[in-house]
Amino acid sequence: MGTVRYSGAAHFRQRVLLATLTGRSVRIDGIRADEEEVGLRDYEASFLRLLEKVVNGCEIVINETGTALRYRPGIIVGGEGISHDCGTSRAIGYFVQPLLALAPFAKRGLSLTLRGVTNGPDDPSVDVLRTVTLPLLRHFGINGAALHVAKRGAPPLGGGEVKLELQPLRQLEPISLLDAGKVRRVRGVAYGTKVSPQMANRLVDGARKVLNHYLPDVWVYTDVHKGATSGASPGFGVALVAETTSGALLSSEMCGYAGALPEDLGLTCADGLLEQVRGGGVVDAANQPLVLTLMCLGPEDVSRVRLGDELSDATVGALRLLKEFLGVTFRIETDTDGSLVLACRGCGFKNLSQRVT
Repeated sequence: MGTVRYSGAAHFRQRVLLATLTGRSVRIDGIRADEEEVGLRDYEASFLRLLEKVVNGCEIVINETGTALRYRPGIIVGGEGISHDCGTSRAIGYFVQPLLALAPFAKRGLSLTLRGVTNGPDDPSVDVLRTVTLPLLRHFGINGAALHVAKRGAPPLGGGEVKLELQPLRQLEPISLLDAGKVRRVRGVAYGTKVSPQMANRLVDGARKVLNHYLPDVWVYTDVHKGATSGASPGFGVALVAETTSGALLSSEMCGYAGALPEDLGLTCADGLLEQVRGGGVVDAANQPLVLTLMCLGPEDVSRVRLGDELSDATVGALRLLKEFLGVTFRIETDTDGSLVLACRGCGFKNLSQRVT
């Protein structure tokens, strides 16, 4: 199999992730060549450095301007006692998501400490990863995954610290996640670092103002940090999770920004959660690409999942790349309620370093 060639910086993580899993070299040219600030961003370079720590023998060549990258993957080994500074440009969630698809196929278990921003505006927060993404992995047979938050870190200076633990397995299991169910309760966390505890209470009030119109069982607990566990910057935000009668988990979150009122953030986050519920899916927008990737890597059996009424740009890009790298195509049907049912036959991907039991 020859080198896969791409142009531009779109879907960077997904390209590198699939290249690593399939063992195919990838070359990306013209990375932001026509922008004022050309080349790879610091968080993309940091992601490549993290890969070097969990993938043995990979070769990364970047040209002087950072506009061209050649990546030749090695063996996914995992490992314990690894630590990585994620910087402050993107949240820790940017780095964790690809690892959740990579680590199950490693030689050894992964125990990794990540430092940086725990709750950022552009990536899933550690709260959503812990309460929604990790439970999703269990459907694929990935058990025992854990994410421990030692310190919270808000933008712009971060200072947060989390520990990710994940054990490898031989092969994933096929899934059938079609029953969205009815929302039976909402849980969430309103957090604050280096701010008044009242900020978290105001976030809860804003969220309750919307959600209590729809159901009584709403519980948003407050998590206020001061001192050593509060990171390097003041910040606040809220993450909400709707749990349905079928066990589906849908999330929405908002991160505080300059001039934002906590009540407005809570209200907007609750509206976002209701929008996810209205779509009728079993998987929320933040986790769509990961679930579809794991479906393709599953055994040669049919997996099905119900998503909301529209696919995110990241999901559409992931579908194209999955076809290119793994040769897997999805059948997409629109149900009567407008939700989309996606089905595919896995490529039978196996972790050859794990013994058959």
